[in-house]
Amino acid sequence: MKLTIQPENPLEAIALLTRKELQPFLLTMLGMGVGQVVVTAVRLGVFDALKDNPQSATALADSLHYDAHGMQVLLESLDGFGFVQRQGSQYSLTAASARHLTDSGGFVQDFLRLGGDIGRQMVLLEEDIRTGEVPNFHFDPQSTTCAANYYTMLKGSGQQRSPEVLKWAKLNAPKRMLDVAGEPAEYSIAFCQAYPDLTADILDLPNAIESGMPSIKQAGLGDRIRYLEGNLLEADWSTGYDVVFLSNILHCLKAEQCQVALQKAFQALRPGGTVLINDVYHPGDQGKLSAPVSLFSLIYYVTCGGRTWPQSTVLDWLAQTGFTNLRSAQQRLALVVAGQKV
Repeated sequence: MKLTIQPENPLEAIALLTRKELQPFLLTMLGMGVGQVVVTAVRLGVFDALKDNPQSATALADSLHYDAHGMQVLLESLDGFGFVQRQGSQYSLTAASARHLTDSGGFVQDFLRLGGDIGRQMVLLEEDIRTGEVPNFHFDPQSTTCAANYYTMLKGSGQQRSPEVLKWAKLNAPKRMLDVAGEPAEYSIAFCQAYPDLTADILDLPNAIESGMPSIKQAGLGDRIRYLEGNLLEADWSTGYDVVFLSNILHCLKAEQCQVALQKAFQALRPGGTVLINDVYHPGDQGKLSAPVSLFSLIYYVTCGGRTWPQSTVLDWLAQTGFTNLRSAQQRLALVVAGQKV
């Protein structure tokens, strides 16, 4: 998947053919504008407000208590980019926007709301690369809304991904699981529902614990899932676990930190135990990089100083740590990996 510029009429097609510099210029400028405009509209509740009835910019600004002039410019931008439709002074959602960018869009809207926090870090990319000093938002949040939006996004993501991870893992009736940086607890809940004798410990930071407790109580699993507060790089992970689960955390860490985490996982497992990794797929040096894979890696760099680690790199780290019987698979944009402590 690659972004491209698609002409809408013959004159635009001729311009793109005769002026080759327009393609990279427009791709860059339009991409910058589209991302900022859509994320802003999501965070301001514009798509939800237009879900039921068309409105003018003035009426929408009044109902949401925003500036009418700014709302007019925002709606015109959304119209030009193809996310709303204008008829006279009235704006309505396109079918795709109504389906995916309102509160019925679930994970999509959650991720785009987080996009506003990511955008604040994106503007620091030049300085990050110059200095190599990138704050990890898990330990040093860079905006007041970042943590809440992040945990909301993870909750939706975990609900979507957990059935696939469970099906692929094929665990042998585990009794004890350590869910490292398990955050809103969606995976621990899914694992405990799948394995009636399983208890799960979730090692995470205080904000994550506050986010996850309501879901655990709602699932009726308060007696089987508990939180252990601590920094995964510094805390004692205890021992004797059948499964250590690392979901979407390696991409938040630098290489040496990933290796520390895998060593801790090895020590925490009983002999015969399984380390299970769920992360974002990266093909490595030999594979073709898609736009989504590249974007995710960039996001993890500017927000955490990490990146999406290649499948081969993760497998090498596991082997070096002492894990055997390694297996892995790509599931669309996701990577799942398992290894055993003999």
